[in-house]
Order: sequence, then structure tokens, then C-alpha cells
Amino acid sequence: ECDDVDHDCDGELYDGFTDEDEDGFPECAGDCDDDDDTVYPGAEELCDGIDNDCDNDVPADEVDADGDGAMLCDGDCDDDDEDIYPDATEECDGVDNDCDGTADNNQPDLDNDGYSECDGDCDDADDTVYPGAAEICDGLDNDCNGSVPADEDDDDADGFMICENDCDDDDININPDASEDCDGIDNDCDGIVPADEDDVDGDGIRVCDGDCDDTNAAVNPGATEICDGLDNDCDGSVSSEESDDDGDGYSECEDDCDDADASVYAGATEGCDGVDNDCDGIVPANESDDDGDGYKICEGDCDDAEVTVYPGAEELCDDLDNDCDGSVSGDEVDDDGDGASECEDDCDDGNTSLNPWDLDGDGVSTCDDDCDDTDPVMHTYDNDGDGLSPCDGDCDDEAVFLNTLDLDGDGWTTCDGD
Repeated sequence: ECDDVDHDCDGELYDGFTDEDEDGFPECAGDCDDDDDTVYPGAEELCDGIDNDCDNDVPADEVDADGDGAMLCDGDCDDDDEDIYPDATEECDGVDNDCDGTADNNQPDLDNDGYSECDGDCDDADDTVYPGAAEICDGLDNDCNGSVPADEDDDDADGFMICENDCDDDDININPDASEDCDGIDNDCDGIVPADEDDVDGDGIRVCDGDCDDTNAAVNPGATEICDGLDNDCDGSVSSEESDDDGDGYSECEDDCDDADASVYAGATEGCDGVDNDCDGIVPANESDDDGDGYKICEGDCDDAEVTVYPGAEELCDDLDNDCDGSVSGDEVDDDGDGASECEDDCDDGNTSLNPWDLDGDGVSTCDDDCDDTDPVMHTYDNDGDGLSPCDGDCDDEAVFLNTLDLDGDGWTTCDGD
């Protein structure tokens, strides 16, 4: 019998007599699924697609005819349309897609922009957002086309978008509120790179970096000083040797060997001044005053070894062109070659026998009428006062009574033995 008792005492119950799922009904008592305690004769039908009450019939509302995962008993309000079931996405199609009893094409326009969500308003809490709206610089998809314009991104996270005049959205240091740096970039996006950030001369240094002349590549901080009269290294000073103190167009470093004298510089014309005007290290020989007479050769000194010879000097009786006029005075010339000139008292410079020399040392020369300048006895002195000298024939100029006078008129003199 179907009573869960071993009536034939064979130690086994008949198959179907046990209540495997302990729902109070064994299989022999009509339990059509003895492994499921929700299934037995007279059980309440559940929304599970199963014949819970074992009447060999599954209720029609437990079927998922459209395969959308929801049955009528689950609230599927249209089991012939797979897009309609509880919690489905509402579409603006006049249908109650989510089976909540309301067709969402009647949704309100919450932000009063003329569009509801079912009209495509992708943010019905913002009246600047709706299909076809103009894109504004706010980082939102204003026109609900599914994308935010690229110029509304803030890629560098500096707080500014491209549409907010961020002129480089890849650099956090570049935006309208940024401070200008000395980098040659428009940091504050005002469309202007400050003039002091230019490197006009291409030397790699900007004015804001201390380049004191951005038109000259040889001038910048750290540059080597060269001989150009400029502050090449921008230290605020020009080397003293680069100054042209005398205004001659040349500085010391340009080989001006005396920058206090405008007539002295490399290549200058030599002047007659005893100075190395052309800075070649040599004072021309004709600019010397070797004899110390105050005149140089270049000033017309025709003999710089003779102190008495220079332009304007007084002519001396020395057979020299003392005044450097190109000629020696005629009275300085020894025309007869006797060793004496007219200015040396040669009484006849055309006669070699007449000259001012006292060759015999008797105190009288031939110009003094010495009748024999080779004999000291012969001279023109009248030592004995007889009125005659040896050159007058006085045979003894020491005895007054011996002379050549014929006092008695006899034709004989005392020198003749009278």
C-alpha cells in the first residue's frame, strides 16, 4: 500500500513509497516531482514555469513566450515582445516598455528646454542640454550627440579648456591665468610672446635671460670678451683696453700703442715728433735728435751728429752748412787748399803762399808779411827800433846800429860793413 510501510517484511519499501523531498507526498501518492518540495498534488502554483500542483498543466501565465527572461506572472505585460518586460529601458515609442503601467512618451520636460528624456534630452536637469543645442564651453555634451567637443577638454588639468583660451592644453603651465616665464612661449595665452623672451640674434640667450644686446650674437652672458668696444659678456662694463680714449678710431686692443694721443694708432702716418705713430714698435731714425740741438733730421737737421748744424743756426767758420740751407758760405771754403779759408783770415785764398799760419813760430804769418815763414829769424818785427825788420833787410835786428839804411849817402849801409 502507499503508506511507507514494509508490508511483505522483505526489508525494502516499494519504489515510489518514499517521500524523497519530504513534502508530505510520495510518488505513489501523486507527487509528480519527488525531488522538488514545491511540487505535489494540491500545491499552490508558483510563477516558476512548473506544474506545482501536479494537475498535468502549467498555467499559461508561467510561459516566457518571447524569450525575454520574464513571464506574464513576472509582470511581463507583453509576452509577445522581447523588448517589453519589467525594468526594460523605456523608449519614446508610446509603449510601456518597462511594464510600470506608464508609456514614457508622456514624460515631462523637467528643465523646460523643450525636450524630455524620451525626446532625446540626455540631461533633463540642465536646460543647456538637449538634442540640437549649441555647444557651449562647459565640458558637456550640450547637443546630446554622444560626444563632448575636443576643445572642451582640459587634458592638462590646469583648470582651463581650449575653448576657454587654453592655447596649449598639453602643458599645465600654459593657460590664461599663468605667469609669463622666460621661455619664449606665450604662457598666459594673450597671443603675445613678450619681447624680452625673443632670441633675435639666435645666440641661445634671451633678453630676459640677461642678453644685453639681442641684435648681436657675440653679446650675451658668458660670452668671451673680444676687441669690439662692446660689453660682450653683459657684465655691465667694457674692458678698458677696448675703449678709444683719444677718439682716433682705434683702441688699445686694436694695437693703439698710445690711446691718449689721437695721432698714434696702428697704421697711422708717421709724424716728425719722435713718437712711434704707426705703432710698429719703431721710431723712424729721422725722428731722432741725436746731437741734442733741438732739431730732428725730419725737421731739416742736415747733420744730426753736429750740435752746431740745424735749420736757422748761425753760420760758423767751420766749412759746414750750419743753417742747413744747402750751401756753405763762400768765405768758409779753402779755395787755394792751403788749409785756411777767408773766414779763417786767409788774406789771399787764391795764393797758397799767403795764409794765416805761423809755421816758424815767430809770431808772424805770410798774411802778416812774414817774408820767410820757415825761418823764425825772418819776420816783420823791428826789435831794435831802427825802423827796419829782418824782412826789410835788417841784418841784425838786435843792434840798432846795424841796418840797411845809408844814412851818409855813400852807397853803403852798416849791414854792408860801413
